[in-house]
Amino acid sequence: MKLRLVALLALAACNAGNPSTTDGTSETGTGSDGTGNGPTAPTSTTNTPSEPGTTTGPMPTTGETLTDPSTTGDTPPGDHLVGHCGARTGRYFPENSWIYADVTDAPVRPDSAATTAWLAAHGGWGNDNHFQIDTSLVINEADASTPRATRTPDDPVPYGSDCDPGVQMPLPDGGRIEGLPDYVCPGRVEGEYEGDCHLIVADFAGGFLYEAFRATYVDGQYYTECDVAWDMTRDVWGPPPAPGSTLPPVEEYQWGIGRDCTGPDAAGFPIAPLLFTVGDVMSGRVEHAIRFILPNDRMQRAPSDDVDGPMYVWPATHAGGPQAIDPSAPIYGSRWRLRADFDPASRGLDPANPVVQAVVWGLQHHGMLLADGGNIALTAESSDGCGTSWDDLWGDNAARVLDGIQPEDFDVIDVGGPEMGYDCVRNPDR
Repeated sequence: MKLRLVALLALAACNAGNPSTTDGTSETGTGSDGTGNGPTAPTSTTNTPSEPGTTTGPMPTTGETLTDPSTTGDTPPGDHLVGHCGARTGRYFPENSWIYADVTDAPVRPDSAATTAWLAAHGGWGNDNHFQIDTSLVINEADASTPRATRTPDDPVPYGSDCDPGVQMPLPDGGRIEGLPDYVCPGRVEGEYEGDCHLIVADFAGGFLYEAFRATYVDGQYYTECDVAWDMTRDVWGPPPAPGSTLPPVEEYQWGIGRDCTGPDAAGFPIAPLLFTVGDVMSGRVEHAIRFILPNDRMQRAPSDDVDGPMYVWPATHAGGPQAIDPSAPIYGSRWRLRADFDPASRGLDPANPVVQAVVWGLQHHGMLLADGGNIALTAESSDGCGTSWDDLWGDNAARVLDGIQPEDFDVIDVGGPEMGYDCVRNPDR
């Protein structure tokens, strides 16, 4: 374990609390993008928590007895900071996955400068071009003893056909959904609601990451429009396509959930690994890729009117509701790297601020990926219950501690040609 992690001891007492909220909104592809993918019914109708350790669908089937690492003193293998507050070490996915790739020397798209200039000319980041941080998402943690539930058949909202029907969602005591103090997404039971109500639960001992969109758990009933169980032991994306290459047919090359398939995040990404945490910042650097979002009218649907779209690039598997018709507009899934010569002080940032130091390092080494549509550019995890809060770290500028960073400060990395469409073909290797 790296010596700088000693500073994280203050996080060991992470407990549930009321999540921090911002005025950020996002638009996940499932149910909001007009995909035309018809809903499918869940394969299981169980709607009450299962017995501990029960496995169905995409749950692990090894039959091993699982223990909570927090009770044994063990941690998952690896030296990344994971889980709520980034208070434990491990990995969400194998070390060679795109999430942890160092892209310092990765080649740049030929149209990179045109894309960053296009975004700057069309309003820049959302929320009046403020490079702001949303801290409403929370990573809940579970183990083999955590009660689980599958989606109720009484859910009035159709289930996304791209997703994983029959998922047994862990529901730890004191858990909560995005921006709320518990599992209750207001109006969701009736099918009338606002917000994404993401639910994220990591079972590190079991090796699965569970994520859900428009989720709620009320009166013993679990509702969701889409949930996915990610096997954290597997890299289902593989290496990136060659720079400048054209994608082979879907029969020859698959990745992620599957080409044209969405998930709880519009781009089809797992959400938790892309959230930077209080622990990341206290360690001095964010050592993984970061999630970012843009308004839909600032993302490319198609390069011209005679192309259907919507466009996305690896490692994304889907585009939500992008609207721009322009070959220079940003593309869903694109990876943006902060320039190596970026000077925080030149943009009015405090170079001594720990958030500035850690996130700037992460953006220069691992970059950020365009994951969803909305107004608040960057996404961090809630600091509630972490011992150290975001307010303790980011100073007087609060969630705008990075405000001043502009689109032209980035290069867009070349990961090959785009894919397009809403015709989900699930990845059989997932």
